[in-house]
Amino acid sequence: MAKKQRSAKKSVDQQKQAEKQARRQERKVAEAAAKKAAERKRRIKTGAAVLVGVSAIGLLGFSIYRKAVPPELPGVAQESNQGRTHVVNDRSVAYSSATPTSGSHSGSSPRCGIYNQEMPPEFAVHALEHGTVVIWYQPTIPGDELSAIRRTVTGFDSDVILSPNSQLSDPVVATSWARLKAYDGADPEIEQFIATYRNRGPEAFRCAY
Repeated sequence: MAKKQRSAKKSVDQQKQAEKQARRQERKVAEAAAKKAAERKRRIKTGAAVLVGVSAIGLLGFSIYRKAVPPELPGVAQESNQGRTHVVNDRSVAYSSATPTSGSHSGSSPRCGIYNQEMPPEFAVHALEHGTVVIWYQPTIPGDELSAIRRTVTGFDSDVILSPNSQLSDPVVATSWARLKAYDGADPEIEQFIATYRNRGPEAFRCAY
């Protein structure tokens, strides 16, 4: 009788031990799965952080590139830089073009705005040096064309000059430092020319009206 009891107790103990081992194994499996999930989550977060970092660096690089290489409009002539020496006593300069975009110029800088009398090119080049855009027009262009150009110019609060030029071979010529484009009249792109090339001279001086 006692032998049977011992045998039954041993069987119960073995069953409990087996159950304990099974639970221990289940905990190990669960811990391993949790560790694997945590590692996978960490890798995903690290990958996301790297992707964000690479994107940020890419955007910064593109921004630096855009600043280092300013945009250009199609058809705009990139003129050679003829220097920017100031002449003595505002004497006249023999330019190779009626609309010079660089070169020796007057030591006096003009105010920005709309001029009814033709501005001497020596003054205009000094304005270009400061980052001003100078729009020239033939005095004979139709009144509605001139009115449209005036509205475009007055849409900017600074750094634009509009002046007649009797020497032009084209109705309108837009100039900035070392940049030039001719137009057949009050082309809508003139506004874009001003926005693109304003404040891009070798010197930065605000030219208010």
